[in-house]
Amino acid sequence: MGQIIGNVGVLDLTKATEESIQGIDEISNAGVVLYRPETAHFLTRLNIGNIGKSKELPEGAQLHQGVLTIDQGYLASIKDTLKLFIIGVVIFDKNIDSEQISKEKLMISGIGKVYAPSHLSGAASSTVTDGTISVSVYEGAPPRIENGEFTLTNTYLDGQEEKVNLLVNGVLQLARDLDMDKFNEKINKLEVNGVVNVYGEQETEFYRKKADITGVVEVTPAGYEVISKLTRINSRSVRRFKNNKIYTKRPIIFEADVTRELISKTFTNIQTSSYIVCHESLEDIMYEITNIEAEILPYEHSFVLIRDDETWSNEEFLALENPVNFIVDGQLTLEKDVEGVVLKEKVAAVDILSEVIIQEKKLKGSLQNLVRVNTGRIIEAEKDKNKDSVVLKNVGELSL
Repeated sequence: MGQIIGNVGVLDLTKATEESIQGIDEISNAGVVLYRPETAHFLTRLNIGNIGKSKELPEGAQLHQGVLTIDQGYLASIKDTLKLFIIGVVIFDKNIDSEQISKEKLMISGIGKVYAPSHLSGAASSTVTDGTISVSVYEGAPPRIENGEFTLTNTYLDGQEEKVNLLVNGVLQLARDLDMDKFNEKINKLEVNGVVNVYGEQETEFYRKKADITGVVEVTPAGYEVISKLTRINSRSVRRFKNNKIYTKRPIIFEADVTRELISKTFTNIQTSSYIVCHESLEDIMYEITNIEAEILPYEHSFVLIRDDETWSNEEFLALENPVNFIVDGQLTLEKDVEGVVLKEKVAAVDILSEVIIQEKKLKGSLQNLVRVNTGRIIEAEKDKNKDSVVLKNVGELSL
């Protein structure tokens, strides 16, 4: 049994040995790989799908990840030469005297960025020994750094006493009621590594701001209500929608009790990059109120939505009263006893948006006849090399 590792933020191979990498079949993605000269060969020995960056950790270097603020106290604590290898951001405090910074005492390398006030930019640059690390000058308050999903609100801006340089690693959402005059007043510079979500009415002011965007800017059309998660709507919950224009990237599912009249009264337009599940009696009206990219998945009697991992047996299919539509947005595993004739009788159609696992090749033909949409894949278990593997997904840091 091998080990499959999904996504790793930092893969540390500096102490790797033949024994420590034994049994690892695959690592799908690694953001950063660290190694030493004596462990560099493990980079090619391991089956790593994608590597963002790889770096040799200098001998005697101290590793620091995240945000490090260097102030007077930090510099005073350095007695001997400190080789600092960073994965993240270093901020030089504005209250440091440039004479306190000695390139002989502090040597910075790694992956990331260094920020310094203008009067320290020269001294700070002298400590950087790695040409891939850039030094940026900040004015006013030191940069504020937010990781993950961050919503910029009026409350946040009110809490800033000085103009701020804001750095977001992840997703930046501008609140709908964000005062754009205050945004211009309080934000000195904006840096985003990832995705920025803005509303259409904020777009002009946003682009006027000095901003470095490494990623994409997504604009929600003006006047639309945003749905940020998968939503199931029935004849009662439909009444909570106050705005008749909807914008979403997530699936919307209409239960069978939602009528055409309710749809007509509630929605005039749905902009979506995902799919809409609805009763077949609503199919034509859905095409009228959605954008051309929307995927409409109608059903006649009922549907089963597979969002996570589910396993179905022949007995469970036989228990279905009427033919049912299956929408697979997770992983559906069909047990070995599932018969093709039963699928034909009990399943109206299958929409494969992710994965269906079958145990034997002979079932593939029966399943293919039922497939209506296939943007995913059908996997034969006996060919799936991962079936006996231990899977580990989304690891921040992994040392081997």
